[in-house]
Amino acid sequence: MSLLCAGYGVSIHIGLPGSLDSSSWFVHQVIVDGIARIAVPFFFVVSGFFLAAHIGEREWWKREISKRIPSLVIPFFTWSLLFVLTSVPLSIIADLIAHRPFGTSIYVFHNANWLRIAGGDLTDYPILVPLWYVRCLLFFVIASPVISFLLSKLGYGWLLLCFALSIVHSLIPNADVKDFLSKGFSLSGLFYFSAGLFLQKHGGLKVSKHTAIIAAIIGTALLAIKIAFFYNTWKFQISLGKLSIPFLMFATWFFMSSKRLPNWITSCSFPIFLMHVLFFPYIGIALKRLHIGEGFPTLQPTLNFVVGFFGSIIVATLLRRFMPKLSHILFGGR
Repeated sequence: MSLLCAGYGVSIHIGLPGSLDSSSWFVHQVIVDGIARIAVPFFFVVSGFFLAAHIGEREWWKREISKRIPSLVIPFFTWSLLFVLTSVPLSIIADLIAHRPFGTSIYVFHNANWLRIAGGDLTDYPILVPLWYVRCLLFFVIASPVISFLLSKLGYGWLLLCFALSIVHSLIPNADVKDFLSKGFSLSGLFYFSAGLFLQKHGGLKVSKHTAIIAAIIGTALLAIKIAFFYNTWKFQISLGKLSIPFLMFATWFFMSSKRLPNWITSCSFPIFLMHVLFFPYIGIALKRLHIGEGFPTLQPTLNFVVGFFGSIIVATLLRRFMPKLSHILFGGR
């Protein structure tokens, strides 16, 4: 499931055209803005589920925070810097081609970007966009005693409140507040993280196949209605999409094969999540310089997915084979 969701995460960022006049808008709506949106919520659920197993143990909070320094904090800053460093050569080339002064396009030469590189602007994504999940998860772990307390006192009421707030989030008038509650301390992420805590404390999820089929039907129906709203340019598309996610995620999880895959491939989920975006600028430059893909708007997104997904697996595997200590640091011990 984590490998599938890592692939979904890649598909979200590949740049597949989704406007009504594009040939790929339906695929974009069904996959990129549809089923693929279960990816990050699933990772929040899993993170909450495993953390909850330690809540209540002696000095659990201090210990769990300490464990997140190598598993979340160090990878966050390391990959932020790596993204900047890998983009610098492209920035230099772009400046040379355009006859601009040296350093015009380099991130680190612009003070405004340091805050994004450090992840300090909680109303914006980090410089490496997928890292917003890592940053947000760290905040949830820090706040986990409070979240756990509210969950123990309010139970289903807390989950319903979090979910309702995540649905109406798009209606918040203040842009900075709205951005903070999606990119900084995500209301949607809070619901799924809390759901993970809840599931651990209540012995997991025990349901029938019929329930899973009903969930799949409801999720698919909500997604279909959302696509119809998009096609007719009606409002509430985002809310409908968010409503479909719990049903689609549950149905996907239920029908996922329980056959165990080799550890070397399942352990690539986090590396895929971290690395895939780093390949995209180079693919774009190569296609542009070789004059390949002109008139084929889906070519680069397709290559982005293939190279981003499988390239990340190859790099992660090579690092683990030949540089295990570096790999341990880069991938947070995963």
